[in-house]
Amino acid sequence: MKASILASVSAAALILAAGSAFAQNNVSDILQTGTDGAVTVTQSGSDNNSDVDQSGVSNTTNLTQSGTNATSTVVQEGVGFDHETGRNLVQVNQSGDGATSEVTQTGDHRNHTFVTQNGASDSVVTQDGAWNEANVSQTGDGNTSDVTQVGYSNISGNAANTGVTQNGDDNSSVITQDPAEYARATVIQNGDGNTSVVDQAVYGEVNDLTTALVVQTGNDHDSTVTQTGIANADVSQSGDRNTSEVDQSSYHADATVQQSGADNSSDLTQGRGAGHPYQTQNQTALIVQSGSENDSVAVQSGSNGDLNVDQSGDRNLSDVLQSGFDNASGSATALVGVDQSGNDNQAYITQSGALSDAFVDQVGDWNTATISQSIGNAPNPPGGPDPRVATASVEQIGSYNVATVTQFGGSNTVSARLSEASVVQSGDNNESLITQTNSLIVASAANNTASASQSGDYNNSTIVQDGITLTATLTQGGSYNESEITQLGTGHTAEVTQNSDSNISVVSQSGSGNFASVTQ
Repeated sequence: MKASILASVSAAALILAAGSAFAQNNVSDILQTGTDGAVTVTQSGSDNNSDVDQSGVSNTTNLTQSGTNATSTVVQEGVGFDHETGRNLVQVNQSGDGATSEVTQTGDHRNHTFVTQNGASDSVVTQDGAWNEANVSQTGDGNTSDVTQVGYSNISGNAANTGVTQNGDDNSSVITQDPAEYARATVIQNGDGNTSVVDQAVYGEVNDLTTALVVQTGNDHDSTVTQTGIANADVSQSGDRNTSEVDQSSYHADATVQQSGADNSSDLTQGRGAGHPYQTQNQTALIVQSGSENDSVAVQSGSNGDLNVDQSGDRNLSDVLQSGFDNASGSATALVGVDQSGNDNQAYITQSGALSDAFVDQVGDWNTATISQSIGNAPNPPGGPDPRVATASVEQIGSYNVATVTQFGGSNTVSARLSEASVVQSGDNNESLITQTNSLIVASAANNTASASQSGDYNNSTIVQDGITLTATLTQGGSYNESEITQLGTGHTAEVTQNSDSNISVVSQSGSGNFASVTQ
């Protein structure tokens, strides 16, 4: 039978006579059915409302309301088993003014919920299954926390473990773990107006141990983490108005995002390739933005991917796309490194096919670097190692430089594999273009090499290679120079050095085994 306790009307309230002398207009409703249950309600403030509905075996509810206008609803059922560590437990502590808590806990064996609120905040916890644990602590006004966990563990361990800590005003946290086997989610928000959403789900033993950690310090941050499988995400945002989104759909993915400036945006997607559910294996990602108004976009699909973006200046843009496949060796890595310590720089990297390299280092301002690697990964000799497809690097130390590297082509008979390109620009207002392929000669690898170094100003250079074993080296130390190198065929070497000003050089090679050297 449901007992209604209003002020001193209930006989049970006599037990708490000393503590209730100062209570005013508190309401407590308790409905207990089942075996070995325990409910303790302590109300020392005023205008508080408590509703506990508990059934099942070995369930415990402890509720304390010491502030005013607090509302708590607890629904607990299931079998906690008749020993101390196996009991289902709900513990709610509300102080301050206007807190609202709603806990629904079902399932069997050691589900624990702990809610502590100081201020006019709202908390909702829903747990179903076994070995779930939720901890929510909110200090301030206007905070909201929503935790949903569905675990199904039958062994001695947590199926889902969640911790939410919010200090400040108007923060929002939503955590969903369904279904969750060993899933972990921790959200800590210190400041005002922060929003965090974590959605984790695992399916089957091979996809267990999904983990997410989000720490936001400052104001108006927005973080969203969505992942399945053995994935790990760590997001830390300090400063103001930073936005981070992590979407991981593979069980070997790993992501770390840190943004300490203001108005930074990071969007990372690490997933399986479309139509290839077992394609993704070992993606890892690290994005660190310590400046302001930086924008990072990274998409990795395929196997053995790696990513590193570090933007310490302001208003930099990094746009990376990696796509690959499940390699036979499974030991190499498609690497991307972008480091932008200057301001207003742009870096674009596209890699189609695994086992490619791309590195961009921009120290100056207003530089643009573009690397596109779409060389096919075949042929791979049976039983042999899977060698590097292509490698490219761009280093821009000056300002207003533009560098473009394009590596493409390749088939089972005409291969463009193992092309290497590098651009170094330490002056200002330079432009460099390198294009590498092999569409002419039947070979297992192209083995082409091209490098351009521009230390002067207002230089323009173009290197085009189509064939195999081609080598081109360009150095421009003066200013207002123009250079064009075109190599078609086999085994050509071209060297161009322009250390004075306003020079023009054109080198065109076809056939095989030619050598050209220009010094101006």
